[in-house]
Amino acid sequence: MQSPKLAMATVMRLFLVGLSIALAEDVPLLRGSNLTKPSNLTKAASSDAEDVTPSNLTKSAASGRIIGKDVLYDKIMGYWVGQLVGNFMGLPFEFQYNNEPMPFEPKTYYDLGSARSAGLRVNTDGRGRIPQRLSQLQGAYTDDDTDIEFVTLHALEYFGLDLNYQQIASSWRKYVHTHVNGGDALWFANKVARENMNRGQLPPQTGSQSSNRYWWTIDPQLVNELWSAVYPGMIDKAVERAEWGARITSDSWGTHPTRFYAALYSGAFFSTDVDKLYAIAMSKIPGDSPFRQGLQDIRTWKNESPKDWKPTWHKIRNKYARYPNDCGGFPWNCGVSAMINGLMGGMSFLYGGGDFRRTVGVAIAAGFDCDNQAATLAGLIGVMHGAKAIPYDLTHKIGGNNWREAFNNKYVNERRRPLPGVMSNTEIVSKIMLLTQRAIVQQGGQDFGNTMQVQVSSGL
Repeated sequence: MQSPKLAMATVMRLFLVGLSIALAEDVPLLRGSNLTKPSNLTKAASSDAEDVTPSNLTKSAASGRIIGKDVLYDKIMGYWVGQLVGNFMGLPFEFQYNNEPMPFEPKTYYDLGSARSAGLRVNTDGRGRIPQRLSQLQGAYTDDDTDIEFVTLHALEYFGLDLNYQQIASSWRKYVHTHVNGGDALWFANKVARENMNRGQLPPQTGSQSSNRYWWTIDPQLVNELWSAVYPGMIDKAVERAEWGARITSDSWGTHPTRFYAALYSGAFFSTDVDKLYAIAMSKIPGDSPFRQGLQDIRTWKNESPKDWKPTWHKIRNKYARYPNDCGGFPWNCGVSAMINGLMGGMSFLYGGGDFRRTVGVAIAAGFDCDNQAATLAGLIGVMHGAKAIPYDLTHKIGGNNWREAFNNKYVNERRRPLPGVMSNTEIVSKIMLLTQRAIVQQGGQDFGNTMQVQVSSGL
């Protein structure tokens, strides 16, 4: 016979689950994924919890939102693998289109030959042979869209969620190198911040306008999405920590696209409403920010041209291409501005409508530093709909391969040694998952075994 205390706990669990079903919102259930989850990830729950709390629920509860751990894991996998897909799809066209958009939206991977056959301008270095490189390595590999987050993940594991500037600087000095094997491995604000650390500076001085001449460049918005995976639905906390990360390298409005993306990512764990997420994320930008004005302009221009994004593209470029006004030319260095790239990302999100190929295709076709927008938005849609939303041919059937798991479940760390040279994507995502579970509880949520209750921000 159950003790009175255990019986009361069972009744309360039944009540919470029943209420969560009654208040169900717009996040879809997990109905399987083409990406693999380790079978030992989720702790075994009591038989009572397993009976009344199925692991595939993502619903509302009275004092928070309930999300199944399977769903949460799938969304984090969508974030990680989505970034890889967008990065590799966009790299062949990085900085190739700055004065006009691409003639069409890419839907698959291109190399030098296929791009030229399609009449597209394409990079002729290693970026022009991405499918071949993925096949050669039999997996994914490091680029700046993921490798700084790879370091931050290690730092969070080692130092904890309250990671401070002295600790992250020590991780950068150990793992983030400006050159690897004779080639560049950091650029612009990231590079100057790392050099400033060699001079004895700590963040945020390393990213301040007085110390970093590239405080206004794109760098932070493509290396801080991890914070939103750690703080799903806790938008204000995700934005706070993402801006903390942004100030390692950047300052002023140069950090505002990072805030925008952090809010989008964190909110996307619990909503698939593109317009709603855009409005929430825009509200996290200071009212006097030129980036917020740009986001408002995009929304207005989309209403004027709701289907065709190219008129909006031209209006963005005409008004925001030179931020700051002494940035130089294209692509160097106006083409790496946080402003033009961040706004092209916002445009792509609105016009993409939550569809993976459409969103990523617009992000690439919008040009400038397009692999970064493609990576960030692919990860965002991966969070929104889960890893299952990522088309199979973009994760498994690459370069003549037909892998059993996305990118052959392999991530090759070529730049950030002495961190492990090879890790599986499932291992990386499992590490993030453990941090996320800890963060949810730390922020007032609860762990129910197969599900978690998250204290989400208002408005979701």
